[in-house]
Amino acid sequence: MARQRKDRGFTALEVLVVVAIAAVLAAMAAPSFSELRRATSLGSSANQLLWGLHYARSTAISRNVAAALCLSADGTSCLTSPGTPGSGWLIFLDRQRGSPVQLNVADELLRVIPLPSRLTVQGTRAAVTFWPTARAGTTSTFKLCDAAGDPRGKAVVVSQTGRPRVAEGDAAC
Repeated sequence: MARQRKDRGFTALEVLVVVAIAAVLAAMAAPSFSELRRATSLGSSANQLLWGLHYARSTAISRNVAAALCLSADGTSCLTSPGTPGSGWLIFLDRQRGSPVQLNVADELLRVIPLPSRLTVQGTRAAVTFWPTARAGTTSTFKLCDAAGDPRGKAVVVSQTGRPRVAEGDAAC
């Protein structure tokens, strides 16, 4: 009796077909992955800004001194003009309470939060001050935008009572 030989493995043609199909699927999925990454980055940064506002508010109440969150372009000083894009924000105890809000030597810096390199933040005010009486001294809307030019961003709103929240839907950048 002759034994039949059983072939094992794949032919070169079969491997090439599978690689071609995988390449086509990867090319189709790439745009949706970049959109997912952008949306995740914006959402994460909006939540981080929301956390920073809650932190400044609770610190003002617990330490019985005004606390401020200001937008920053360099991570060391506050922006002074509303609408100017920043690359992060500073949270500090505002002991000198100047106008406009600035980080001075007498103030205690609590946190420096930088944004990912592709994102910018701008606000209707460059800073928000929280008072120990559990209310904000100012209201503001902060918009987080993708520097790549996507017109959709995220907005974080601070009400007169000091309550920050992430706005529903996308913000226009």
